[in-house]
Amino acid sequence: MKQDPDFATAKRILWLSMVLSLAASLGAAEQTGASGLARGEAKAPAARQPKTIDLTCDQILDHIRGGWTGMLIGGIEGLAHEFKYIQQPRPELPDYPLLPNGARTDDDNDIEWPHLFFMDKEGTMKIPYPRLVEIWKANMNSGIWCANEQARKLMDQGMVPPATADPSRNRFAAYNLAGQFCVESYGMIAPGMPRTAADIGLHYARVSVSGEPLQAAQYWTTLISLTAVSKKPLEDLLNDSLRAVDPASAQAEAVINAINEFHQHPTDWKAARRFFHAKWYCPKESPWDPDQRPRKWNDNSTPLNGAMVTLALLYGQGDFYRTGQYAMALGYDADCNAATACAVVGTRIGFYAIEQLPQFHMPDRYINLTRPQLPGESKVSEQAAVMFRLCEKVILQNGGSRIRLSGKEAYRIRLQAPRLLEPLR
Repeated sequence: MKQDPDFATAKRILWLSMVLSLAASLGAAEQTGASGLARGEAKAPAARQPKTIDLTCDQILDHIRGGWTGMLIGGIEGLAHEFKYIQQPRPELPDYPLLPNGARTDDDNDIEWPHLFFMDKEGTMKIPYPRLVEIWKANMNSGIWCANEQARKLMDQGMVPPATADPSRNRFAAYNLAGQFCVESYGMIAPGMPRTAADIGLHYARVSVSGEPLQAAQYWTTLISLTAVSKKPLEDLLNDSLRAVDPASAQAEAVINAINEFHQHPTDWKAARRFFHAKWYCPKESPWDPDQRPRKWNDNSTPLNGAMVTLALLYGQGDFYRTGQYAMALGYDADCNAATACAVVGTRIGFYAIEQLPQFHMPDRYINLTRPQLPGESKVSEQAAVMFRLCEKVILQNGGSRIRLSGKEAYRIRLQAPRLLEPLR
């Protein structure tokens, strides 16, 4: 099957860099004996310590609350645009409020929120699957669809994840967007630690999806983890995050093509969108063959929607409000895409920057209408505090430490490089 020349070239470059890195490692290994010393050397130099970054607790909390607030705003305000623009994007960018009545449960947030709540309550980053089934049976009985709904039904039949994400039993699992919109928060609680973020994200994504959507889970958790600590241009971080996905995946193809289309059409977002619609779109009603290449993807899939998120981030140029506008106008599963895009930018700029926006009049309120074991009403700031406590544990469990920085409580975070954890199967 033919591939796009730009993608094929980029994939070869990505594979070449991985091969060269592996060859260098193997070459070094061949020059060492069992003691780890190079032949003919008395003593090897001390190993270079991983890089670290120091952030105050206030800074970490600001990034977390910014990301979570961004996800809430994008997901809930994006509902007005969900599946409204399929054959064509919205004619113009929409204006939208920033939750003037506060936030509420929706599947863009109320699948992650119970996980985070019980992770904090039970003191674990990865809730064991049998316990997770108990939590789902008690709480996930409304406001869930497609892969998540089918996973919940399979739990009633005695199945435990990851069997609930087996495509032979869950027909949505091989493409569903749950691999994107149910994982963003795990990047927020692992700032600068993309491998840990992806590992946590994969654990929870495997409840309902498998295969290609797990590439999305690794990608978006990695990107959000990096945005919390890096000042690099966002396009550089989009490229850096590709190290966390299989180069043969449609997720990698989506990001690479989106970057190329953005540069070919820097002022014409509709032209970039047309490229993906012609390349990939197929109706949900059409038969979908996961072995077909080049694949076709429907409007509820991670590759097609992941491309839209990438375009929104590129055309939005780091502007929180503008990014949300593009994510909504580009269409398909627009609320999920706005949630993810606004989570990325919100994490990057922090809550303080969001609350300075002229459109921001959002009260510190979150209403729970769907998850009975969780508080009926809470503050968004309290949700961020839960996530901060989890973040503290993640930092310490991954070689970080508590410090004082300019007289303030702070953490020294041991940074990680992105890495592929789950190849495409």
